[in-house]
Amino acid sequence: MARIYVIDDDEQLLRMVGLMLQRGGHTTNLIGNPVDGFDQIMADKPDLLVLDVMMPNMSGHDLARKIRDTPEIEDLPILILTARSQEIDRATALESGADGYLSKPVTSQELIEKVDDLLTQKSGTPKTEQGIIIALYSLRGGVGQTTLAVNLASSLRRFSQKEVCLVDLSLSGSQASFHLRLQPRTSWADLLAGSTFEWAEIQKRLIIHPSGLRILAAPALPQLPTVLSGEATTAILETLRQNVAFVVVDLPPVLSSAFVAALQASDMAMHVITPDVIAVQTALNVNRAIAKANVAMKYKTHVVNQTTTEAPIAPTAIEKALSARIAFQIGYDANQPRALTQGVPLTLTNAQTVLPTAVNRMAEVIWQRVGKQE
Repeated sequence: MARIYVIDDDEQLLRMVGLMLQRGGHTTNLIGNPVDGFDQIMADKPDLLVLDVMMPNMSGHDLARKIRDTPEIEDLPILILTARSQEIDRATALESGADGYLSKPVTSQELIEKVDDLLTQKSGTPKTEQGIIIALYSLRGGVGQTTLAVNLASSLRRFSQKEVCLVDLSLSGSQASFHLRLQPRTSWADLLAGSTFEWAEIQKRLIIHPSGLRILAAPALPQLPTVLSGEATTAILETLRQNVAFVVVDLPPVLSSAFVAALQASDMAMHVITPDVIAVQTALNVNRAIAKANVAMKYKTHVVNQTTTEAPIAPTAIEKALSARIAFQIGYDANQPRALTQGVPLTLTNAQTVLPTAVNRMAEVIWQRVGKQE
């Protein structure tokens, strides 16, 4: 999360750009006067400046030159936004001292990608703090795992205001995207053709939801389990760990090398089950298979998610069968089918029904336990 100043004399555009940046996980200070803006920049030393060109009293080009001539703030990254799109306008912006240039109108995705690129260039070195990887898994379909992954990622984003990335490792289509009413044009499959999994490349494949949540989508078409290797999975997740606060991974119900690699990379693995005989028996078999494969997990817990109106097995009976404590229980929520149809996760609404209440509590526990260690 960066502190970004935006200077534009057009109040409507100023607020629109500010909202885009806030959804991207940044804090903003919106300023309508370039002269006042310079004084505030000198006093507060922000991380980046987004600047309009045509303004009264002082143009954006003049302000950029003044900043470059001031030792205390001469290294401030500057992004110029302008309605002009000719090559000479771009050249003038860069000659005045700007680090980047975008022509209006600009999309949220374009703006966030450019801002992130400039911030990465400024840092020069990798971040020292590491993010938290949370993996949700089950080898039985229909347990509501993707619903929980999407809502947990959304809740962590809303609750912490940190950068959160939802990674959909589904092999049967872009499941998480359906929950968010997104139509991704790129996915993790597009990363596999390259020889490296650097942050700059992964960033290009991330979709930014209006909430600010970032999504690394699954391919739209079904894939074979062998398409995504364990090595590639580890590399992608470790790069994300270095660059975002929380990585929520929705694993496919397939015991593949990618499945194992994601569990081993995770800081917290959540085994999602429903309160029925088949789900509990499957969970027992999964636990045995994971133990037999010597899969090392830092922390593992069970989540019982009730997807029907009836719960055939009581939580205490499930705990006895699994010889493990159930950390989180989520009751049936009749509002979830409508939320899926609308493409709006319940944790991004003001609903106080069963699912968002339980998942928000889950996010709060995670945030209290690991999110404040940075």
